[in-house]
Amino acid sequence: MRNCFLQIKNSLLLVVFLGASCNGQTPESQTKNNINSERNIEQHPTIVRTQGTQSGTVRCELLDNDGNVWFSINGEGAYRYDGKSFTNFTTNDGLCSNNVSAIIQDKSGNILLGTNKGICKYDGKKFTTYPVPETLIITCMLEDKDGNLWFGTWRNGIYRYNGKTLDNFLSNNDHKFNPGNGAQLIFDILQDKNGNVWFSSWNGGGVWRYNGKDFKNYVPPDEYYETNQDKRNIHNPENTLTYSAPQDHITDDMIFSIAEDKAGTLWFATRDHGVCRYDGKIFTSFGSKEGFSSRGAYAILEDKKGNLWFTTEKDGVWCYDGNTIRNFTKKDGLVNNAVVSIIEDKEGNLWFGTKWFGLSRYDGKTFTTFSESEN
Repeated sequence: MRNCFLQIKNSLLLVVFLGASCNGQTPESQTKNNINSERNIEQHPTIVRTQGTQSGTVRCELLDNDGNVWFSINGEGAYRYDGKSFTNFTTNDGLCSNNVSAIIQDKSGNILLGTNKGICKYDGKKFTTYPVPETLIITCMLEDKDGNLWFGTWRNGIYRYNGKTLDNFLSNNDHKFNPGNGAQLIFDILQDKNGNVWFSSWNGGGVWRYNGKDFKNYVPPDEYYETNQDKRNIHNPENTLTYSAPQDHITDDMIFSIAEDKAGTLWFATRDHGVCRYDGKIFTSFGSKEGFSSRGAYAILEDKKGNLWFTTEKDGVWCYDGNTIRNFTKKDGLVNNAVVSIIEDKEGNLWFGTKWFGLSRYDGKTFTTFSESEN
């Protein structure tokens, strides 16, 4: 969940990807303006606009080795929070673009930032251009256990860079119902405990699994499309048949993100069918039976205590402790209910990035706003 984002025809995604990067000041001009939060009287710094963007989605991207939390907001570059203040990095500091869509840390400790102009590397002192084409729009990144860098793109499939050569995958394979990989928006990459690398698509491609030799595509069964569950209105738009997802198929073909819990179960955040989990044999829908009644799932995180958190498009965040599920919204102090991303810091605080320039931190009792929210 630390990596990954632009969308094409879907307005939901356009807002998300265009809200996934940041710009700002030089490192010396750190944000120091403290305000009294409406939800917590403690004084604290906030993320502020320095490049004049009118909107933006805050993306919680990375907890680095030093405990710093990294964020991105489209048009505003990248932000680093060290527990005391935010530092905003932009093209003024050498960043290759203010449209940042993914941030990870490699095994050497470098910070890699995926943008709409390729990848930048930050070694703690300066930015340099990573050896991949600047024409690529990067949406998510992962360094695997062997040190290969995987990154998803918009319209160009998936790439793997081994330090010498660059290989491209999933750029010309098609599924009979989805628009084709040439139009894919790869949103997340995860390597599971068994070493398989998973890729999620937000444009009808479902998920792929790479086992080191071959790619396997997981999409819903034909009935999903025949009953117009994909809402693309191109197969049988008048069909009103009900649909029940079989256990040998994933429940949706638009997957925003992937997570793996401590038991090795994979969780998929879907557009219209809540959350789907996969134990390596069967897919199970997680939703109404557990009390999770929300569509538009975005991010999934298992915290240090073993609780599962789900962020959603309209209904805030949900916490599942294995028995009961609880919903948190603006009424509880969350900055707004359109929550896109989540990350846990070294103290166990949860950070939630939202649409409309919103950033909330939850310490287990209280939500505190760390942004100039628009909503």
